[in-house]
Amino acid sequence: MDNTTRAGDPGRPLRAVQISSLGTYVPPRVLTNSQLEQMVDTSDEWILKRTGVRERHIADDDVATSDLAIEAARRAMAGAGVTAADIEFLVVGTTTPDTFFPSTACLVQDGIGATHAWGFDLGAACSGFTYSVTTAMQMVASGVHEHALAIGADVMSRIIDYQDRTTCVIFGDGAGAVVVSPAKDPELRILDFAHEVDGSGGPALRMPAGGSRLPASHETVDQRLHYVHQDGAAVFKFAVRKTSEICRRILDRNGLRPPTWTSSCHTRRTAELSWRPREIWTCPKKKSSSISTASGTRPARPFRWRWRMPSPTSG
Repeated sequence: MDNTTRAGDPGRPLRAVQISSLGTYVPPRVLTNSQLEQMVDTSDEWILKRTGVRERHIADDDVATSDLAIEAARRAMAGAGVTAADIEFLVVGTTTPDTFFPSTACLVQDGIGATHAWGFDLGAACSGFTYSVTTAMQMVASGVHEHALAIGADVMSRIIDYQDRTTCVIFGDGAGAVVVSPAKDPELRILDFAHEVDGSGGPALRMPAGGSRLPASHETVDQRLHYVHQDGAAVFKFAVRKTSEICRRILDRNGLRPPTWTSSCHTRRTAELSWRPREIWTCPKKKSSSISTASGTRPARPFRWRWRMPSPTSG
């Protein structure tokens, strides 16, 4: 196996890239299923059966997405043994930015003192963190930057309707960050990635108002259109189908056997709804999850990651 980081067929060699460290942060306040029973027509049993969630972390009123992201970034940098001066690029995957502008990435850059870094926000909803890691990986793999921060952070509680039991039981607040650097050991690197979108599914998971299509008004507020709206059945079916497809694709093109796969990184919603080990011929015990306590933080996925390079089919 060669020592380049592969992203489909880039047409030229790229540097091998590694995730040097992981940092996570959740606000201390917890909202339990028992508490939700007092707020909406639901039960602990109903929530556990459908989501696996026992509790979710909720930010205080004076805490914003950038505050969570800054804490996670500091922990990631400490784990990697780098300082803010070493960070040259950062990307923040978020659905709940502090403001439309300045970007949350700019606020994080200032908050951690990364004066040599540039960056931006990435809006990809549940996929925000995984997209951010891919973006940071390419910045380092190309040789443009040595160290990059990929962050996923959200205060989902600000856009969740606590009168809607189909969404309020799922989502919580938190942040995760990784430092991406050139790989010291080419065998311990980000080997490949695969992403896919289907824009036709937009109506199944959306926040209808607040953008240029439907700006905020008394009418949109009265109709509760600034909250997350979800067609749970449609999201479930899509997640089940696409997770197995994309896992097969990335394993096949790298010549890997599913039984050698020891862990994976999904969007949290996908991991919750669609873990089907039998569909990709791997063992259920390989799954690593923190769903019961981390809940759904959309882009802020990496609350519990364990990884090891799988073995190629030959050798």
